[in-house]
Amino acid sequence: MFHRTLSALAVTLVGALSIAVCGASPTLGADAAASRVGPQHSGVVSSSGEAAPSFLSLRPGGTVLAPGQSMTFEALYDTRPADSSDVIWESSDTSVFTVDGNGLVTAVGVGEAKITVTDRARSSVFGVSPVQVRAVPEDTGIELSSPSLTLLPGGGVVVNALLAPSLSARAVTWSLTPSTLATLTPNEGTSSASLSASARSGRGTLSATVTNESGAAVTASIEVEVEPDVSGDFVIEEDGTLTGYRGTDATVVIPEGVTAIASHAWSGTGVTSLRVPSSVRIIGDEAFSGSSLESLTFDDGEQAPSQLTQIGSRAFVNTAITDLSLPRSLVRVAPDAFVEMPRLTSLRLGPSVAAGQLVGAFAETPELTRIEVDGANAHYESLDGVLYTRDRTRLIAYPAARSAGGSYTIAEGVEGIDDMAFLMARVESVSLPSTLRRIGSQSFEGAHLRELTLPDAFETMGASAFWHMPALTRVDLGGARHVSTNAFRDDAALREVNLRPDLGTLASVAEGAFVGTGVISISLPDSVASVDDEAFAKMPALTSFHVGAALSDLGEYVLEEDERLATISVSLSNPTFSVSDGALYRGQEGASTLVRFPPASTATEVVVAPGTTVIGAEAFENSASLRRVVLPDGLQTIGEGAFDGCANLTELGIPDSVREAAGLTNTGLDTVELGSQVRELRMDARGARVARHILVRGGVEGVFSSQGVAANGRPESAFFGEGMTTVSFSGQTPRVLVLPATLTSLRLADAMATDQKDDTIIYVAAPEGTAAWRTAAGAMAAAGYEASHLLHYEAPTLTLAGSGIDEAGAGYSVSAGQGAGVPLTVAASGGTLGGREARLVEVEADGAEAVLRDWGSMPNSSDTRSSSLAYTWTPSGTAASLRVEVRDATGLVRSATLTLTRSLPAPTPASPTPGALPAPNDGGAPVPAITPHAGEQPVPVYPVPASRPAPTTFPDPRIGSWSWGPLGWRFVYADGGFPANTSVVLDAQIYRFDPSGYIRTGWAYDSGSWYYHAPTGEQVSGWVRDAFSWYYLDPASGAMVTGWLLEGGSWYYLMPGSGAMATGWQRVDGTWYYLDPASGAMVTGWLLEGGSWYYLMPGSGA
Repeated sequence: MFHRTLSALAVTLVGALSIAVCGASPTLGADAAASRVGPQHSGVVSSSGEAAPSFLSLRPGGTVLAPGQSMTFEALYDTRPADSSDVIWESSDTSVFTVDGNGLVTAVGVGEAKITVTDRARSSVFGVSPVQVRAVPEDTGIELSSPSLTLLPGGGVVVNALLAPSLSARAVTWSLTPSTLATLTPNEGTSSASLSASARSGRGTLSATVTNESGAAVTASIEVEVEPDVSGDFVIEEDGTLTGYRGTDATVVIPEGVTAIASHAWSGTGVTSLRVPSSVRIIGDEAFSGSSLESLTFDDGEQAPSQLTQIGSRAFVNTAITDLSLPRSLVRVAPDAFVEMPRLTSLRLGPSVAAGQLVGAFAETPELTRIEVDGANAHYESLDGVLYTRDRTRLIAYPAARSAGGSYTIAEGVEGIDDMAFLMARVESVSLPSTLRRIGSQSFEGAHLRELTLPDAFETMGASAFWHMPALTRVDLGGARHVSTNAFRDDAALREVNLRPDLGTLASVAEGAFVGTGVISISLPDSVASVDDEAFAKMPALTSFHVGAALSDLGEYVLEEDERLATISVSLSNPTFSVSDGALYRGQEGASTLVRFPPASTATEVVVAPGTTVIGAEAFENSASLRRVVLPDGLQTIGEGAFDGCANLTELGIPDSVREAAGLTNTGLDTVELGSQVRELRMDARGARVARHILVRGGVEGVFSSQGVAANGRPESAFFGEGMTTVSFSGQTPRVLVLPATLTSLRLADAMATDQKDDTIIYVAAPEGTAAWRTAAGAMAAAGYEASHLLHYEAPTLTLAGSGIDEAGAGYSVSAGQGAGVPLTVAASGGTLGGREARLVEVEADGAEAVLRDWGSMPNSSDTRSSSLAYTWTPSGTAASLRVEVRDATGLVRSATLTLTRSLPAPTPASPTPGALPAPNDGGAPVPAITPHAGEQPVPVYPVPASRPAPTTFPDPRIGSWSWGPLGWRFVYADGGFPANTSVVLDAQIYRFDPSGYIRTGWAYDSGSWYYHAPTGEQVSGWVRDAFSWYYLDPASGAMVTGWLLEGGSWYYLMPGSGAMATGWQRVDGTWYYLDPASGAMVTGWLLEGGSWYYLMPGSGA
């Protein structure tokens, strides 16, 4: 056998029990195979995978120790010893061994672990070695590191003995038979010996002996072999396998008689020209990888034909070979035998290559122009340099550089194009035959085609068939039945895709099929039944998406990050999906999921359809126009990232029914409030914006978690009600945190800055000493929070008091006359310390509300445990009650209602007579900026009503009938059609229909005017009350009226823009008018308002 001579390395040992073998396998076990001794450094490791200016290695490269034994490792920069101040030492498992700052390893317990040394300045530069700790049983007494040793002449090794615990202090004696095989030197003070092989080959036995307490000798022996040193440049095994080359010649002829070239035999060598003898039968995996090889010749003469039958995987990867002609004997070729040959331009295959091979064998050979095949080959054929099967039913490989920038026509009769056939091909136009039925995986990946038209009879394509085609702009899918996984992924230039609805063959679109394409519009044919995850995600130009009649299965994130998507529509025949207010829904009424809202919609408000139980993952993602979303009762789940990127969303009412939510971050919400049914709530920050206040009123074994740090800083507060059991803030803890008595697990952010921890107050709704209190205290201690900042939380209280104010059920009541003030005191206590805010809202009998005092501070007690507010309420003429609301630092609101009982009005005063009339108050009215003065005579100004809009002309009715759909009523004509996005007269009533054909209710904007429709869809006219205001709709056209209105003998003023009826003082065109607060009618004559008299001109009201 031929082997390169390897030098031995010294090992530093400390302690009584030591064993280390230079050249041992990195996995050091008791039954490890015998290994040839050589340099034992750890491999060069760089986390970037790139060569560093210098590298670290360890010596020894691995060792075996017994519990209690120590050994010092040495770190080397290249070959220079590293100073201990320049490196960091670490053990991957300190239960196996520890290591100090000087590389001293001390064995602790049985097992295997790794020692790592890292450059202090560059963490990407480090070295790693394995360390095994092995115990020796008492009945064995002594063991050596390996069952055998193989040395080269002159080679050396340190051999170590492992002793049982009872023998650890005993001396070890060594012997070698025959003694001429090597020089044996025991290492003083240790259980080790150095062995240096002689120049003569041979075999022998190495023994280590120890004597026990009874005087009996215990011996361990292993076989030692010194191999012969045969000169020559080749390393060849006894079976004829060439395993390496140690010469320096650029042109080399492999000796005759070599039967195989082993894996990596020539890897990294500087050989440029190599001749392979006819005796070689096998070329192993990556045999020539990374070498400088430019020319490879096989002996294949008539007298001595080549015996090569097999070439392994990636045999020629990263070589400089340009032309490769393989011998006639070659039969078996690995699937990737010729990949990644950057300079290969031509390749010739012999007559014996077996069928069913060569698919993908030429991937990433960018300069390949021709693949030739011997004419005697029964399985393959080359047509002008393109590889086909002999029967021409399959195209196997198209050379990547063939016809660069040109065109190619595939032979008629081809039924399939194999995997990676056109991978990275620079041809720009390919004509496909009508016979084509199949295209394999990655067949056209990276190819430069500009257009693709699949035949009408086409059937299937493999994964990533057309991935990352940089020039592809247009695709016709022909008769394709399925669009494969990642089929057109990252085809950024692709603008137009014809899914061939006329053929009706397309049934499914797989995961990631069109990710990253530039397609503008997608309309799924009625034949498509399923669309997998992310199929149409991250399409920056997509503006519209249509769902066909058969779609029943839609994966996750299908329309993710489609920022320009403005319109989603659904076939009326689809029983599974529907559209309401522009949003896509899945499922029937009562159990539906909102799948996606178009992010480019200009809508500022969305009312989610009743019966929706799930808001899907990323459903409202990046809907920048949204300001308000109304969620329905019965909603149970808000999916991952559901409102992510809704930066302007400031109002989101979450119903009590919600159980799970994970999509409530990165919005414009100041407060996120959930009800009492929460099972799981996740609000991960990780650089996103998080609401300042988090409120969870309660849960059912509820779990809350938050990870990462928010872009807008930590939350001000978080409140968790009873039933929540687990709370985790791993990135940042809110400034104020309220926890329930049901708490069983708490995690607080331990890496948060000290000043923020010191500014954190935590409350527990349970007394000190309870389980919840102990849980909170333990978490605070573990994360470094001040124990004194843990306080008992008392439930907040709110009371109203004052003259005549009595408790009435859950609220309060008071009796007051018209215009009389009601003094009251609002008192609040409990909750969090540090102050409270109050708001007062007047509620009319019809439910209309008016804020009398918006949120503002309440005066606090000295210890801030309570707050109070004095206020005088002067009820308006139609007021029914006063709602008082109080909140503390958590944002949790408590409210109390004061119900008004009207006392009998005072008798009406007699009409004033001339001479007794009170003069107008020179002080002016409390509301208008300009008021009349005594002695002045106002000039009447008679308002002129705004001209009424002309009635809209509507289309004639057509015969049809009403039909109930998933989102309401439609009117379906006899021919199956229906009105959409229009208005129609039906049975003398005017109805308006949305783009999906459902009747509109409530307000509708049409041709520059606003109209109002009843809940049953009919257009309304005359007076209408909506929410808190009255509106007037022209009886002739139904359009909303603005400005002055003369109705029933009275004048009314309807606000420009909104159309809402005005009340009280109003200034119109520079003149003041007073409109009765109860009826809205303009007042004339004498008026007593706010303690002052005013005279409003009869007729004009000025």
